[in-house]
Amino acid sequence: MPDRSYPERIETDRLVLERLSTEHTDLDELADRTLTDSWQTEVTEHMPWFRFEDEEHVSKYIDHCEQQWTDREKANYTIRLKASEPEAGELVGLTGYNTDWEAQVASTGIVLAKPFWGRGYAGERIAALLELAFERHEFSAYETEIAAVNERSRRMAEKYVVRFGGKHEGLLRHYSQRQGGEALDYHRYTILREEYEAATQ
Repeated sequence: MPDRSYPERIETDRLVLERLSTEHTDLDELADRTLTDSWQTEVTEHMPWFRFEDEEHVSKYIDHCEQQWTDREKANYTIRLKASEPEAGELVGLTGYNTDWEAQVASTGIVLAKPFWGRGYAGERIAALLELAFERHEFSAYETEIAAVNERSRRMAEKYVVRFGGKHEGLLRHYSQRQGGEALDYHRYTILREEYEAATQ
């Protein structure tokens, strides 16, 4: 039977992913990062649910992440830079790892602060989370849906989906409704376990 636990810490060549919780996360630091002007606008333009109003709102978000962890629905992590990077120890963003144990499908999300865009951190993080999904949790598939208007995230997904043998499944028209009533089209991408294994052998 596969291990259903979430790792509290994941390391890659340049990054440290650490469980987002009251024990591991500095509330003031997270608030300082997520309440910046760029985070409230450009960074979360296509993911407005990651915007926070004040430090209390950030605190409630941490509590919510802890409940998701306890319920084994989702593991949320802060992303920091390792000593090899110029801004060692810097909090650069957040990532989530969603688990549907019944369907045997994983999905992920990421939000990076603007100064750290274009460095390949998102791709490095997804490689670690795909390893978790397919090797530790033995899931059958990975999926992600990205808003058609979110061109930056689409380009990122296309790179790692191709790298790990997956496919673009197609366009889901009027797939998700935003606040205010606007319905957006989404692109769906998947990677099957056998595709991942073939790509990583």
